[in-house]
Amino acid sequence: MSEARIEVSRLPDGQVSVRKGFWSDVFAEERREPWAAWYESMHAQYGYSGYLEMARALRELAPTSA
Repeated sequence: MSEARIEVSRLPDGQVSVRKGFWSDVFAEERREPWAAWYESMHAQYGYSGYLEMARALRELAPTSA
């Protein structure tokens, strides 16, 4: 069984949507960088590569167009 892919997108209202398998979350753009930093710290602490993948996916999301 393959591991679920991380999907990060921006919703029409500007919020960030994150999905991996059955888990999903939606939060304000202002929380994107703090969440990425948190996932990096979890990776540093536990070494689980999924944390680093989530941090990268959050940071790769294109900025909102002004």
